[in-house]
Amino acid sequence: MHPTSIERVRELVALSVDDPLAPFALRPEKNHAFAPDGRSAVGFRLRCGLVVVGGDPVGDPLSWPGAIAELVALASREHHGIAVLGAGERAAEIWRDYGLAGVPIGRDVVVQTNDFALVGRHFRNLRQAIKRTRNAGVSVETYAEAAVPPHVRLELRGLLAESGKDDDRGFAMTLGHAFEGVQPDALIVIARDHSGRLVASQRYLRAGSKDLSLDVPVRAKSAPNGVDERMIAEAVEWAAANGFARVSLAFAPFPELFAGPRGPLGAVGYRLVHLLDPLIRVERLYRYLRKFHSFGQQRFVMLRWRQLPRAALALLLLEFGG
Repeated sequence: MHPTSIERVRELVALSVDDPLAPFALRPEKNHAFAPDGRSAVGFRLRCGLVVVGGDPVGDPLSWPGAIAELVALASREHHGIAVLGAGERAAEIWRDYGLAGVPIGRDVVVQTNDFALVGRHFRNLRQAIKRTRNAGVSVETYAEAAVPPHVRLELRGLLAESGKDDDRGFAMTLGHAFEGVQPDALIVIARDHSGRLVASQRYLRAGSKDLSLDVPVRAKSAPNGVDERMIAEAVEWAAANGFARVSLAFAPFPELFAGPRGPLGAVGYRLVHLLDPLIRVERLYRYLRKFHSFGQQRFVMLRWRQLPRAALALLLLEFGG
């Protein structure tokens, strides 16, 4: 992308409100269609003959229809179809006006920092997980990405390699280039075991002036149980102390399906979803995220039904294949 364009997008991300996916519009391989008034933009890539959109437009929501109209016009000129991965409820209504149907795929998980308190029976499992890490001698540190000491940066890159995690994989909900210093105002949370060895880390990106979004979580196989929950709790505490209203913990897939009970159609959907297990264990992710009791708005895949096979292939390639 041209440097001028990426800086325009960065400014719009800074203006976004209550949109956990806004920072991921800055993935370097994304192109953008801008609204005529310049107050919003929508990110996309071309794959399998489809213009594939990731998340909602960034910037002023009142300008979103203009950005989407520009993208639709671009796709029409090039004779491409459109698919959207991770459309929120408001943007989904705009896409429906262009004939796209919505398939619900999950919900945002967004912790309100002022309301986060580990009390009551709902948070029993979360409290226990955090307590286990304290008993195991786990310590947690926080840094701005620009302020991570060089030796810690080397530890982080080593942890990433050891975990086998590809931080550049993803499209709608990952930024990539973790721990390289390219997002200087990102929050880096690290956890060390009782011996001082780095065993886990998370990076949080700024979305507007009041939101943080979890980008890359990484952990060693030897990390104590509960270390992820401990880092999130510390990140929320840091966010509250530094004026942030919300912390997004990514995305809970199909919570209604996993919460049960399931009828015949639900049982079929449950089996189909588990076909993704080699790529991502969606039920395990759901059960982890439900500990925070912070499910938010629905997210959708938007598409035309006649393009379903091609859209499914394009989305899988972009999200899991690069």
